[in-house]
Amino acid sequence: MPKTAKPVTYNDNDRAIVNALKGTEGLTLAEINEATGLTLVSGNIVSAMKKGLIAASGEREVERPVIRPVSTYSYVTDEVLMGANGKPFNYTDGEKVILGAAKGIDGEFTLADLASAMGLEKLSSGSINGLVKKGNIAKAGSRDVESFAKSTVKVYSFVRDIPEAE
Repeated sequence: MPKTAKPVTYNDNDRAIVNALKGTEGLTLAEINEATGLTLVSGNIVSAMKKGLIAASGEREVERPVIRPVSTYSYVTDEVLMGANGKPFNYTDGEKVILGAAKGIDGEFTLADLASAMGLEKLSSGSINGLVKKGNIAKAGSRDVESFAKSTVKVYSFVRDIPEAE
């Protein structure tokens, strides 16, 4: 017994997606959501693609806000500390500059805060690891910060209208 073709049904999401894509070079899911005022998910897009209304037409790199945890540190002392062997640690000129900047920061700070206090754009964790190991700077905890992440997303384009009978 052969299977009979199930009739295709079109819903409000299909209509919204098609209307948003008409006359554009293609939109990402986020842009479709913005254009429609809806909160569509990938399943809505896949459904519209299976019905032949839209198609994936490429990719685009986008930046989106993300929240990520970063380590926080606290200033302990700028005194020359002793190692386990009883000998004083050696401090590089760079470490001395970092300690001077850290001393001027009240409370916990991030690497970005320390870089800013030093007049730098960025500072790597490797710059203060030695000072943390020596005990001049202590790891205090973490803090959530907002930043931007790049990701590649699909772009969808209009293929055909929903048939009038539907």
